[in-house]
Amino acid sequence: MHHFDVVLKLLLRNSFARVAGRPVARWLETELPKVQKPSIDMLGETADGELIHIELQSGNDDEMPFRMLEYLGRIGKLHHRIPRQVLLYAGRETLRMPSEITWPDGSHRYQLIDMRDVDSEPLLASAEPSDNVIAILARLKDSYAAVRRILENLSKLPGEKASEYFQALLIIAGLRGLEEAVQQEAQRMFTIDLSENKVLGPVYLQGQLGLLRQQIERKFGTLPEWVEDKLSQLSAEEVKAAGFRVLEAASLEDLFR
Repeated sequence: MHHFDVVLKLLLRNSFARVAGRPVARWLETELPKVQKPSIDMLGETADGELIHIELQSGNDDEMPFRMLEYLGRIGKLHHRIPRQVLLYAGRETLRMPSEITWPDGSHRYQLIDMRDVDSEPLLASAEPSDNVIAILARLKDSYAAVRRILENLSKLPGEKASEYFQALLIIAGLRGLEEAVQQEAQRMFTIDLSENKVLGPVYLQGQLGLLRQQIERKFGTLPEWVEDKLSQLSAEEVKAAGFRVLEAASLEDLFR
């Protein structure tokens, strides 16, 4: 989840209110003292001083209720306030995690949001590019139509900003298996060779490499270091050619001969 985690945290700084309905006025330090996982994902404070603690998950974790309870105590001890907690789920699998933990003398509940239950329309219609990008994780009537709207919105941004958000879109689109749809739609809409485009070219290449890496791992398993080295040296054309060769290759050596 590492790449998704980093990108989502950056996007949610501007979009959390529209996703969870709770505006955060400022974001706080997320390092926690003496805890197995030394940091939480996000910690914010509303204008009236309420703490909001957010954890992001792209997979089901049976230990999550215990983790949330542990974080509650650690944050409370550090800030002398009990936070309101939100667990945001953006995975492909059906959500199976509970929103509470109970024991004979009490219980602990937290808000659990499955991004598939979030209406994408307000996010797509927003003037905030972070909202537009996060919309790809929400409930979509038509995935390709949503991708088109997102790209249309991003195309209005200055070049460097457009590239930044396009890269974020490519990364989190992987949580829905839509990274290829994003690339195809961008190619169709802008009628350009993305691989040759100065702004989007490097982002496009990274996206293509990600798809190729997935293809190779499905067929041959975990990639050795020498294969990673080979992949890092490929051009856009070589990545495309390798994608075709994967189907017929009998071994990694055969693929990179």
